[in-house]
Amino acid sequence: MYAQKTIIQAPIGTGAEVRRLIAQKYLPVMRTRPGFMAAYLLEQTDDPDQCELVQFWDKHASVENFHKTGLLEASIQGIAADIPGCSVQRQGYMIRVAISGMSEAASVS
Repeated sequence: MYAQKTIIQAPIGTGAEVRRLIAQKYLPVMRTRPGFMAAYLLEQTDDPDQCELVQFWDKHASVENFHKTGLLEASIQGIAADIPGCSVQRQGYMIRVAISGMSEAASVS
């Protein structure tokens, strides 16, 4: 399994817009791609304009194929393009050990 973490720093006061773009524009494209398993948006409690998007894929090749599409909406860079001043930094991880206590992902308000 493979995980990709994207740190997103939005300009002051635009955190809600970043969340909306991720939920309505980026994630719907991502979830249709082969190998995609899950994604979680982690919002920092003491800084509403910083968040991390953690994605889980079956293997590294699946996420690489997703990024090779060349579509702006298939890229986290599309969020930075829609919100001037937004910065993104991506990191990838191989998952060697995992355990889950949840039967399915849930949307939390």
